Amino acid sequence: MTVAGLFRVLFVDKSSHRFVEFFRYFFVSAISLVADFLLLFLLTSVAGIHYLISSVFSYMAGLIVNYLLSTYWVFAKRRVSNRAVEFSVFALVGVIGLGVNEILMWLFTDVLMLYYMLSRVFSAGIGYAWKYVVRKIILFR
Repeated sequence: MTVAGLFRVLFVDKSSHRFVEFFRYFFVSAISLVADFLLLFLLTSVAGIHYLISSVFSYMAGLIVNYLLSTYWVFAKRRVSNRAVEFSVFALVGVIGLGVNEILMWLFTDVLMLYYMLSRVFSAGIGYAWKYVVRKIILFR
């Protein structure tokens, strides 16, 4: 396979191959994470909002970016045809993840005394695989 062919498979063509989906989900998660981290930093360090409050808003912004890109580009097949229901389930998984994120952010920042942005790196890493598996099983074929 040529480099151009590989690029088409990974980034352009519709695919339900698990490796391609996982690769794309990783890519989309990275984009979502950049949005999350940027907003977290701006709200906390620039606007002066407490990091746990900022992380709720930044996490939700990342969730919306992730949903839009995941449904448009990552997952070729859906289990739920109603978009409102699909987003509700997607968001519910995210809200559970938000709860875990808040606990981990507090633990890493206030208990272990890590910089809040480093805490977010660790909490994001822990939540990534779990959300992929749950969303894949519940929402996408």
